[in-house]
Amino acid sequence: MRNASIFREHFLLHKWSYLLGSILLSISLILQLWVPMLLKEFTDGLQNESIKVSELWGLALWFTILGIGTFLFRSSGRIYIFRMSRILERDLRTQLFSHWEKMQAEYYQNQRIGNLMAHAVNDVNILRQVGMQGFFQMVEAAVLITIAVILMAGTINLYLTLLVLLPLPGLTYIAYRFRTKIQTHSLKVQEAIGTLTSRVQEFCAGISVIKTYVQEEEETLKFAKENKSNVEVNKQLIRSNSLFTSLSQGIIGLSYLLSIVVGSILVMKGTITLGDFVAFNTYLSMLIGPIENIGKVINLLQQGKAADYRIRHVLSTEPEIKDEERVLPLTFIKGNIKIKNLSFKYQLNKEYALRNINVSIPKGTSLAIVGKVGSGKSTLVNLLLRLYNPPKNTIYIDQHEIRDVPLKTLRSSIAYVPQDNFLFSETIKENIAFDPKSYQDEQIFHAARQAHIYDDIMDCPEQFSTELGERGLSLSGGQRQRVSIARALIKPSPIMIFDDSLSAVDSKTEANILRTLRTEMKSRTSIIISHRISTIQDADQIIVMDNGEIVERGTHLTLLKENGIYKKMYDQQTTELTLVQSKFPSIHERKILIKRRRG
Repeated sequence: MRNASIFREHFLLHKWSYLLGSILLSISLILQLWVPMLLKEFTDGLQNESIKVSELWGLALWFTILGIGTFLFRSSGRIYIFRMSRILERDLRTQLFSHWEKMQAEYYQNQRIGNLMAHAVNDVNILRQVGMQGFFQMVEAAVLITIAVILMAGTINLYLTLLVLLPLPGLTYIAYRFRTKIQTHSLKVQEAIGTLTSRVQEFCAGISVIKTYVQEEEETLKFAKENKSNVEVNKQLIRSNSLFTSLSQGIIGLSYLLSIVVGSILVMKGTITLGDFVAFNTYLSMLIGPIENIGKVINLLQQGKAADYRIRHVLSTEPEIKDEERVLPLTFIKGNIKIKNLSFKYQLNKEYALRNINVSIPKGTSLAIVGKVGSGKSTLVNLLLRLYNPPKNTIYIDQHEIRDVPLKTLRSSIAYVPQDNFLFSETIKENIAFDPKSYQDEQIFHAARQAHIYDDIMDCPEQFSTELGERGLSLSGGQRQRVSIARALIKPSPIMIFDDSLSAVDSKTEANILRTLRTEMKSRTSIIISHRISTIQDADQIIVMDNGEIVERGTHLTLLKENGIYKKMYDQQTTELTLVQSKFPSIHERKILIKRRRG
């Protein structure tokens, strides 16, 4: 984990801006501390009946000048310091987001979305408050208390000043005693917020399943439990804060009591003047706010320390998938793929997901992969994309070990249609043109026509400018698949991967899309994963996977002759299609049955 605190690094980077803000704030405080001197002069003048009307106007002018000056310098200092805290907030969120982009897919499988959101929102906000209110109040307290105490002791009465300040070291002791407790409670609060956010996010994402299975009451009870836990840890923090604040105010009240009682006695004895008494208590009243703020700042610093620990823990987590130190200076690849003796298992699993996989895919040829769910098809694709790291010397791209190929070069050379057909909450046009390279409208329209989604898009309210809902759920499953295919087709990549990307479209649309894909795949290396034989039967080579192993390989015709798993799948699908055609002769009825079977 990083040793230096986040705020310390930020402060050192912007030290001159913080220094300027501190100087401007200090000037405003010095101007403010002149007010008790003017009050002393005014009070003594009234008591001695020696003040003149012209002097009153002069004092009024000075009060006005000091007020305006205090306002201008304080506002300027506040702007500089608060601006730096907003820069900290901006840079830290950017740093977090950039770091998350580098993390491997497995990292997110082991994280709750709510916790990640809590880091980016709540933890960052706390550190912003440290840089904003925390730093501002620390400077204010240090400057105001130091100068005010010097003026109180040097110009009014040293004995009274020492007596009044005597209880104040108790604040330091109380702060020390509460330091660990407040930090612990703050950490629990932030963790509770992350858990609660995760619960809400999971509820929103799974609302359809919750309603379908009539689990509203059960989910409400779960949320109530998490919400109660959140309230309890907040209560603990509030109790600690309240007790700390009350004790601090009690100490400050004792100092003020000593000032009133002892100061009054000194006035009656003639040791100090009434003006000195007024000025002294004005100084003390100015000190009360900053001294109280010391406790708040200490409290905030403990919360900041907990937030700082959580964020540093995230930023210190190194991505497992990154460019090797001696990565090759490759900017493009041709598309030759070779997999040699590949065996792979996930970190948390004991069993291998893939066993002894050997396959060669020359440039411009197509490989089809079939097999039941969990046979390792998607795992193989994820390794080719390096969403997970394959063992060394098992996957080669253009005769280069895949880890020697820069990640940017590798992934920009692959057009990928994932199984979940994820779309972003943006326009359809932006989803199709989701690539670092910019595309003309005609290129986007052409890709949509190739994916046979163009007519559907033109029926949308805003056509290609239609804003999609979260994850593209405003479109049907088949429409999402075809938009994802258009996104892959527009990308001029030497390798194309389709992971069960036609499962939600009808047979007629599938045939039209396949006709387009055959044209596109002539010049590209293609990998197609599908449960439908009709989708993959024209591939140059087909492999059948079962339990992480290749159990059959060949072309469509040779595999049919082997009378193995592939032949059984083909016979079963052919029989189902024949039954559907005989029982439901209309296309509409067939579509309904097929959807029911898939649902």
